[in-house]
Amino acid sequence: MLYYQYGGLLFQSTAPLPLMPETAPNRPADVTIEFGPLPVSTASCLRAKPHFQIYADGTAILRLPQDIRLLFDKGHTLRIEAPDGLDRRLVRGWLIGPGLGLLMHQRETPPLHACAVTLAGRAIAIAGDSGAGKSTTARALLHRGHHLLAEDQALIDPVSKLLYPGAPDLRLWAEAARLFGDPMAEESRVGAEEDKFTIGSLRKRFDSEARPLTALFILSPDPADRPAVERLGMAAAAAALHRHVYRLRLATFMGLGPGMFRWATDLAAKVPVYTLRRPHDLSRLDELAAFIEQVAEQAA
Repeated sequence: MLYYQYGGLLFQSTAPLPLMPETAPNRPADVTIEFGPLPVSTASCLRAKPHFQIYADGTAILRLPQDIRLLFDKGHTLRIEAPDGLDRRLVRGWLIGPGLGLLMHQRETPPLHACAVTLAGRAIAIAGDSGAGKSTTARALLHRGHHLLAEDQALIDPVSKLLYPGAPDLRLWAEAARLFGDPMAEESRVGAEEDKFTIGSLRKRFDSEARPLTALFILSPDPADRPAVERLGMAAAAAALHRHVYRLRLATFMGLGPGMFRWATDLAAKVPVYTLRRPHDLSRLDELAAFIEQVAEQAA
């Protein structure tokens, strides 16, 4: 078995998981990841979509492109079935994305669709829609000497305000990677047809400790001449956090709607939430990062 940490949990796997931080086991594993054909379920199907089925025994099956299938078993086991010869980058990408995301939902720990960065021992999260610039903004903060805490999914305990370490590698579009001089080897390409790369060289800037969350920024799609924030009131902050829960629709289909809303409300009561408008010009990323530092320091 190989062992990994993710979201404050200990994972054991029958195969290498290069997109997760490896660790030494100090207790029984919380989650087991397996590879191979999925067993045929004998339980009755409670709810079904064309690509997602939920069964009475607490399991769920998600069908993904390229005939990849994931079996979720009560938040304790994730089994991956993929055709022989399939590009392993695709398998790893689906695992680190909806695989871990829905597994955490099954454990009733909603992931926020956000990157997280450690600034002076405290965490900030940068949430937003797909393509909003979360990873690029995080990369600009790393360029100023800070550390990555999570990529794409932030796992936050609303009671303690702790943000737990997640995926250790940023995935950047080539334009942003070139700006920072990050290496883009062909084997690090996210998918054969994508101009996006996993930047493994940043692992030396990964923070493996849970950190208290100081501020949460939600990227606005509307550009601005200069960076600007607006702090949201509690009701608006809770609504914004709820909207940016990772895979919200599938989690709602799983019957987890009340828990996600409670999580968003509890977190909005503890941590300042801002909408962040910024210039979309990549040459001004350092200005944006300096502005985020200033707001985060004031929030702390």
